[in-house]
Amino acid sequence: MHYYFPGMIAGIIILQTSIVAPTLFKKLNIEDFGRAIRALWPKFFIMLAILGGASLVSLYFESDPTIPQYAISGSTTLFALICYAIIPATNRATDEGDQKKFNLLHKISVYLTVIMLLTNISFLFI
Repeated sequence: MHYYFPGMIAGIIILQTSIVAPTLFKKLNIEDFGRAIRALWPKFFIMLAILGGASLVSLYFESDPTIPQYAISGSTTLFALICYAIIPATNRATDEGDQKKFNLLHKISVYLTVIMLLTNISFLFI
């Protein structure tokens, strides 16, 4: 059962970043895209945090969890919460035209999401 949550996390990240966001970008004008992304991204990161927490709980009830598995589940929860927490500052930077701050916050969010994806894929092999 403890492999279920990391699989969901990886699948959701792939779906959101490779299908949902690019499709919205191509099909919506920039104002509608901005509104849609501002509505979706917080839910995305909260869902990842909840699944990371569920992964931690499921590991607790497993007979042979490993430290790396706990680290992946814990870091997923933490990174998703960090990404969620920086959304208001990212939106503010966009609204104020502060491209430098937006780029920094966006890179942090992207890098943490990539780390979550790769570590949850690696969960299967530990």
